[in-house]
Amino acid sequence: MRIVRQTLLLCVALLAVALTAWSQTVHWEPPSGTLSFNQSNELQLVYDGCEPSDDPAVPAVPGLALQAVGRSSNMSIVNGRISQTVIVSFRARATQRSTVTIPAFSVNTNKGRAQVAPATYEVGEATVGQGSVSLDSVASSRLDMPKEVWTGQVFDVHYNLNVARRYFHSPGSNVEWNPAPLAVEEWSKPEVAETSTAGEPRIIITYKTRGFLKTPGDVTLNSANQLVNLTTGSPSFGFFSRPNLEQYAITSTRPTVRVLPLPSPAPGSFTGAVGQFKLESKVVPSSATVGEPITWTLTLSGTGNWPDISGLPSRDVSRDFRVVQPQARRSIKEGTLFDGSLAEDVVLIPTQPGTYTLGPINWTYFDAAKGEYQTVTTDKVTVSVSAAPAPATTPTPAGATPTPPASSTGAPSRPTPAATAPAAPQAIPVDPINGTKQALLPWNNRTFAIALLVPVPCILLCWALLALRRARRRDPNLPQREAQERLRLIVAEIRSTSDRQRSHALIQKWQHDTATLWKIPSAVPVSSQFAESAESALGAWGELWIQAERALYGTSGTLPPDWADRASRALDEKAVPRFSALQLFRPSNLLPFAAAVLFCLAAIPALHAADSARYAYDRGDFSAAETAWRKEVAVHPADWVSRYNLGLALAQQNRWGEASAQTFAAFVQHPRDPSVQWNLAVTVEHAGFAPADLGGFVNPSPFHSMARLCSPAEWQRVLVGAAALAALGLVCFLLVGYGHLGRIGTIAGSGLLGISLIVAILGSVSIGLYQEARDAGAAVVWKPSILRSVPTEADTTQKTSPLAPGSMAVIDKTFLGWSRLVFSNGQTGWVRQEDIVPLWK
Repeated sequence: MRIVRQTLLLCVALLAVALTAWSQTVHWEPPSGTLSFNQSNELQLVYDGCEPSDDPAVPAVPGLALQAVGRSSNMSIVNGRISQTVIVSFRARATQRSTVTIPAFSVNTNKGRAQVAPATYEVGEATVGQGSVSLDSVASSRLDMPKEVWTGQVFDVHYNLNVARRYFHSPGSNVEWNPAPLAVEEWSKPEVAETSTAGEPRIIITYKTRGFLKTPGDVTLNSANQLVNLTTGSPSFGFFSRPNLEQYAITSTRPTVRVLPLPSPAPGSFTGAVGQFKLESKVVPSSATVGEPITWTLTLSGTGNWPDISGLPSRDVSRDFRVVQPQARRSIKEGTLFDGSLAEDVVLIPTQPGTYTLGPINWTYFDAAKGEYQTVTTDKVTVSVSAAPAPATTPTPAGATPTPPASSTGAPSRPTPAATAPAAPQAIPVDPINGTKQALLPWNNRTFAIALLVPVPCILLCWALLALRRARRRDPNLPQREAQERLRLIVAEIRSTSDRQRSHALIQKWQHDTATLWKIPSAVPVSSQFAESAESALGAWGELWIQAERALYGTSGTLPPDWADRASRALDEKAVPRFSALQLFRPSNLLPFAAAVLFCLAAIPALHAADSARYAYDRGDFSAAETAWRKEVAVHPADWVSRYNLGLALAQQNRWGEASAQTFAAFVQHPRDPSVQWNLAVTVEHAGFAPADLGGFVNPSPFHSMARLCSPAEWQRVLVGAAALAALGLVCFLLVGYGHLGRIGTIAGSGLLGISLIVAILGSVSIGLYQEARDAGAAVVWKPSILRSVPTEADTTQKTSPLAPGSMAVIDKTFLGWSRLVFSNGQTGWVRQEDIVPLWK
């Protein structure tokens, strides 16, 4: 019986151990599947029934980069049983296109060691988003450098990252590159530019450095890697929605460089320096006495393979000098390896008088730009050394013992002080002044204080009047009060009108002034902006707005009969604050005068500065110049000089897209000006686009060169003149037919008709080359935009189409910040007015 009991206890213990071991597992999730090449994928190491006691040591896997990114835990209770799961997340990136396997390994848990089974994954091509767009078509990178270089030559290395703008979000890391055997400097700060490939905008990020190779032969460099965050969509719509981001590793090309050996034989003074250098020699002083030190400085400076330059050439001097040679000073420009200088000071102490020649010094380097050795030679310097001066003697007074002269072997005597000018005589009184002059008596303290305070009330009164005027002009409620008055007139006119077209125009004015009244910043508000308010009055306005939109865009096209009465009541209930004179005490109204006072007290002489756009441009204030010229263009849109200057101001601020559009407008208005033609080519090159109708004028053909002799408007006048000449020629033939003119009439008529025909052909061809630009309503799109079916951004169900920069169309109507474009193929649509530049209006 005892043996049976022990056997049962042993079975129960074994079963408990087995159940415990079975309930504690560590495994990969997913255990298998597919990983995208060079794309960040998530793998999870799942601890079931246990917790990690330390960080898991995952073995290195060839072709797979693993990085732990976080830990989470989950606890559940099912049928009274508590289970706990701990997940360690890894970011996995396949770096090769073959199958990768994570081998089995052990981890430490709070319940002992646990074995992790192996996991195998296939590697497929990376895609971006849900449209299966290949990664190579979205982002790529390359290393650019010369194909052939000389041994030791310093050359430029550029890393270019090319990403489609619609997917690009941000770089995920710095450039990772092992440049060996290339010796390079640190990467420069990235330079960002935009371009267009096959009509798609792309972003180019360029990193720059320099390097050199020491060994001749063909060298294939390693590829560079960089992580890039790409936008693959958005989980929701709205203002607070965030895009979905995925991280990809972009691998660059592997360039091959042929390193040419330096020509042989090399000059004897060549020590391996390659680049462009300058050698300078300086001797101070050129005249000295025996024992006086002379400094001979030799300085080598320039750009080249400084890491391989060991020192300066040796110098030969006479044995009559004692030489003290300190350590050479090497100075490399901060942040570089190949720009520097090497200076060495040699101190020469002459021991004998005489004339000596120092130099010349020859030094040879290889100039990679010229492909030949260059020897620089310093000038010879002649140094004169004189004997040391004899010690100075003084007269010996009578009866005194003369001072014996100093021994020639003793210390050198102190030099005689230089002669000084005599001191000026002390001041004494000068002559008296003739006559009498009465001086003003000083005020007592009370009178002086009153005199000081007299100007204060005048200044304060003037200040108050100016502040009050400024407060009235800048009253924030002034637009609402003006809009309220206009709304009363509009509602009254809506009540009395029966014309549907006139009613729609009045409703649009009502919407515009209603948005101003309620301080709604949207150009085209929606009803939800009224309905979200808790105020009942604002809710009534929202209902009026919805009914107005139905009248404009609905099928009925009419307002409810009681709409005008309800609009009048709502307008009466809407209270707009009146102007308060206390607003003059606001800092924004008082500070301008205070700033002027401080400005005067500082005595800054700037009253003569001209407040003009040209002056602002000349002093580098391009933003102020842009504002001034933009106002001028708004008032006089056909002023081609202001258009051209506005394009210049925008170009100075690197706003090349709008600069190109404004320069196109100036060109269309006055195409024969050389400055406009030049700036047109410059802005097109930087903006990366040209309107299809005007692209031929950038690099003009003979026909385009002829067409830009006149603007479209001028060519129209030329055609009118040609028609007048043709009519005059026909009149000549009529006079000949009726016998009023003879042969001279036939010649004159034929000549006039011939000239008119030639002018008409040239004018028709020229004006035809301008295409859409010859229309007074022509406009060009200067940045990527969206063409919409209706002029609103609130309706997400409407049909839209992307609109590329450089697109040209004709504006046929406008509506609350929107313009409707009509394209040459008949397509129409609405676009924001700030996305286009009208060429004429």
